[in-house]
Amino acid sequence: MHWVIPLTILIFQQALLVQSEKVIRLTPQVEAHLTFLRGLDKRDDIEIDFWRSPSYLFQAVDIEVSEKDLPTLSSILKDHGIDFEVQINDVQKLIEEELETVGARSGGWHSRYHNLEEIHSKLIEFSGRMAFVLSLGKSHEGRQMRAIKIKGRYRYNKPVFFIQCGIHAREWVSPATCMYMIDQLTQKYGRDQSVTALLDKMDFVILPVLNVDGYAYTWINPRDRGYRLWRKNRRYHRSYRCHGVDLNRNWGYGWGGTGASHRPCDTTFRGSTPFSEIETINVRNYLKGLEGKLKGFIDFHAYSQMWFIPWGYTSRRTTDHWEQMRVAKAASDALRRVHGTRFKYGSSASLLYPASGGSEDWTYGELGVTYSFSVELRDTGHHGFLLPADQIIPTGEETFEGLKALVREMRV
Repeated sequence: MHWVIPLTILIFQQALLVQSEKVIRLTPQVEAHLTFLRGLDKRDDIEIDFWRSPSYLFQAVDIEVSEKDLPTLSSILKDHGIDFEVQINDVQKLIEEELETVGARSGGWHSRYHNLEEIHSKLIEFSGRMAFVLSLGKSHEGRQMRAIKIKGRYRYNKPVFFIQCGIHAREWVSPATCMYMIDQLTQKYGRDQSVTALLDKMDFVILPVLNVDGYAYTWINPRDRGYRLWRKNRRYHRSYRCHGVDLNRNWGYGWGGTGASHRPCDTTFRGSTPFSEIETINVRNYLKGLEGKLKGFIDFHAYSQMWFIPWGYTSRRTTDHWEQMRVAKAASDALRRVHGTRFKYGSSASLLYPASGGSEDWTYGELGVTYSFSVELRDTGHHGFLLPADQIIPTGEETFEGLKALVREMRV
């Protein structure tokens, strides 16, 4: 009998190893489904994470759930008449596959994901005659928020286009795509007619990682989903014993409304006040300092393949709706011609879900930047936040073509 206990322990350990997180997809068909789903993450009997939150009827909802909790969730959904399918069968497997190329020497810089230090070091390599690195300030934990300004031919009062990436830490393809575009801009000016025209029309400032603390946290142990899938910044809420503010719910236009939580431990916590976070304050101050020169703005996210115009906090149309739709269509069409990737375009409140306190609403509503957008990159949910590294370059290629088309169409 001496071998029974060790064997039992071994079997138990193996059972733990095969436990996996899954992502299921469901589609609410009636209002009762939506009402129920909006409170699902508040239950005590299961732990879930919305990858795509409930928004409208017939709009897909993605939920991450452990294998342990899946039977309970399945029973609950069945009781409410909600069908689902498994979208990702093993989250951990995707995490491992995503990391296979990390540290590899072959394939070029853009063939794998990089940590914050590597990204900031690469920014310095890109700097030179036409580009220089600047800091927008320090984060909550004291990290520099480094950006790069890329300039073409000089002209007085030249317009500026600002691009920010990585506001949500787990969306790794966002910083990777922005680094790809920085590479294209700095290496091809004067050699590629389309890039030269782009930079002669506007200067670009690109912030590859806005949420530097959150992004650094995902790299502490990227094989652990608790680190890898972190979304918010790293402010500690002592009274609640949890961390983070959703920096894309913290901007001061339409703040505190639909799609933003007042609960500090929720993934969409809006913060205690508009611009409560130093990270959003730093970007706000820089953009306001540009005064009338800021003419374009994009906030890159993942996932869903959508090109958003304002508003995010309401489905009401802006006064510049048709002009914004015109250039968003041009970007989406150009993007599709590269690899056939199809993007929807329109307001995030109508296409995905309402989200108040977003950056593009603030740049449009407060600063009057007509060409303000947010973009959800690849894919549509097959990999979700865990896009394989071999899709970085195709994502960068198509997104850059979309950007070039958008800027060509801008009336500035």
